[in-house]
Amino acid sequence: MRISSSSLWVRGLFLAIVFSAIGACSDPVPDKTLLRSREMPQWFEDAKLGIFIHWGPASVPAYAYGPPLQPGELEEVMFGNSPRKEMPYAEWYLNAMNYPDSETARHHKATYGDAPYTDFKPVYEQRVNEGWDPDAWAEMFYQAGARYVVLVTKHHDGYTLWPSAVTNPNRENWGSPRDMVGELAAAVRAKGMRFGTYYSTGLDWSFQMYNDGDRIQDIMRSAPASQAYADYVYAHMKELIDRYHPDVLWADIGYPSKGRQGELFEYYFAQVPDGTVNDRWGEVDVLGQIAAFPGATWVMKSLGKLLMSNQSSTLEDDPARPGFKTAEYDSFSGIPPFKWEATRGLGGSFAYNTNETAADMLTGAELVDYVVDTVSKNGNVLINVGPDSYGRIPAIQQAPLRGLGDWMAVNGEAIYGTRPWIRFNNERGRTLRYTKTDKALYAIVAGDAAGSVTIESPGITWQSIDVLGAQVIDTSEDAGELTVTIDRPLPGPAVVVRYTL
Repeated sequence: MRISSSSLWVRGLFLAIVFSAIGACSDPVPDKTLLRSREMPQWFEDAKLGIFIHWGPASVPAYAYGPPLQPGELEEVMFGNSPRKEMPYAEWYLNAMNYPDSETARHHKATYGDAPYTDFKPVYEQRVNEGWDPDAWAEMFYQAGARYVVLVTKHHDGYTLWPSAVTNPNRENWGSPRDMVGELAAAVRAKGMRFGTYYSTGLDWSFQMYNDGDRIQDIMRSAPASQAYADYVYAHMKELIDRYHPDVLWADIGYPSKGRQGELFEYYFAQVPDGTVNDRWGEVDVLGQIAAFPGATWVMKSLGKLLMSNQSSTLEDDPARPGFKTAEYDSFSGIPPFKWEATRGLGGSFAYNTNETAADMLTGAELVDYVVDTVSKNGNVLINVGPDSYGRIPAIQQAPLRGLGDWMAVNGEAIYGTRPWIRFNNERGRTLRYTKTDKALYAIVAGDAAGSVTIESPGITWQSIDVLGAQVIDTSEDAGELTVTIDRPLPGPAVVVRYTL
């Protein structure tokens, strides 16, 4: 495609505006603090597996429309010509119900009439008090093999899962009188797991929400840009830090440009020296102000799509990025030189969606494969559960977690505490993924092993070979392939061959 010099000038100017909006904070993060945010604590490097929890008033209607996002589709929704009119996320119910042409609006009208979203609050709180057991959650997550848990403490609807002293100026009592954050933090830490807090920093529909028709423009314009909102977010974040000392501070949809981000980071790392943050701290409220200009959204989408198509490698890093990189319903094609975290629901939604069935969920084998692939590429997995409004985790979500836990109980040493090898996959033979420690190389082979397994020889010097969960009877190597005979069949979904170095 040819671009005229004048077009290049306009593109360059606009990109400068957009990138300055994303990266140049009103209170810039000091270089030292930015570098600290990118230094991963050892516990996070070693943990590999976390549980994400989306839960709140939206768990009462528990409705979302549309199939799960496919890898790379989120970018197509943002910048391309995706036919989707609604995100398949039940936690976006308040937003979706306000588009009169949406399936969610039709569902709400048919089910609840003209009832406002706020009517779900007392129902949710009553059900939580009737049915929720945080200790049972912690036990389930531990048995699944998780080493940390991240709870959504406030999503885009603005409802807080703790009794905050920072009151919402737009909705009276718009938060839980029960300290669900504190109760779960105590239960999780009692099992030896780390605890993190998600907080919707960029969006809060109790402050501002646009539903004019262009979903992407509406999202950007819904980001509150006022000093009042920036102060509100800053105060909430400090309160979360002071009360719960979260091991992970997980932001979403950006951070207010007037919210003293640098000061917040410095405070957090002083209070939680081995804490970590994610990368979603860009100034979306500034982009929202740009998007208000006629034609600006079209230009931003076009440039975003152009930039996505011109990326030479998704493995390249942005040195101005804080924290670890997140990938939502997506992955990387190779091993990035930076730490990242893959996140997705067990199904298509994060919050509980009654439309989903067992067929929509990952199987235990698919969840194992997701974890193995991510860890082999230098990533952690933050797999999401969406409890119902009583605090019960549906059986169709428990099943893959149990499958993962059973596999991790035997093969966890090939996951926890490992690092990527020189390549993540094999070059011939049965599909496998590699991980390593200072003492061993692990070949995690997809599928089962009847009486033996034949895989590529990795071309390393090793002292001994073991198969986790079985005894090795014999080994033989021929033409670059290694056959390991074991004393009993292993059912899979993956078999681990350990080379002791």
